[in-house]
Amino acid sequence: MSSDHAEHEAHDHVPTYVKLAIVLGIITALEVGILELKFLSDALALFGLYALSALKFGYVVAVFMHLKYDNKALTGIFFGGFTVALATMFAVVALISYQPSKTAINVKDSVELAALNAGNPENGSAVFMAKGCAACHAISSLPGAAGAVGPKLDGLGQVAASRVSGLAADAYIRQSIEQPNAYVVEGYAQGLMPSNLKGSMTDEEYKDLIAYLGSL
Repeated sequence: MSSDHAEHEAHDHVPTYVKLAIVLGIITALEVGILELKFLSDALALFGLYALSALKFGYVVAVFMHLKYDNKALTGIFFGGFTVALATMFAVVALISYQPSKTAINVKDSVELAALNAGNPENGSAVFMAKGCAACHAISSLPGAAGAVGPKLDGLGQVAASRVSGLAADAYIRQSIEQPNAYVVEGYAQGLMPSNLKGSMTDEEYKDLIAYLGSL
């Protein structure tokens, strides 16, 4: 009799398992669909996949733990903790996906952003003298800068913009310091400018020097 009863119970569970398989198949198809939707952002795709995975988990647990037959308070405790865990997971995904914009860091436009990265030309003249640049280059407005080995730098801020096609003034000045042999002014020999000059400066000193040379 007990064997017949067990067989009857197993037979009764078959429709439940079929329904479970159908529901899980549908949810899995939705997950695959989300992966195929190329227009969704990564954050939305993750949210969708996590939500569907959580739904599958909750459904399977509800069926096999027979939650619908349990005390409502116990069911509430289970799903309350599950909801908190799911919300925490969504919050972590949102934080990972968040990318601060210029507005978020209180930078209104590219002009302000450029200003944040610009050096101080007033300090740049001191860097020019300290690094020995005055021994090779002359600048009329800077006492002590009277070198004749390299080109005179008066008006460099305007001249630099037309020296090399495709290079703006500041880009040309940077190239002249970092790769001095990439372009040599006519009438001057290659190899006279040290190639390791930038390495002898801090980032702030380098920015100040570029700003100073660009202001000439």
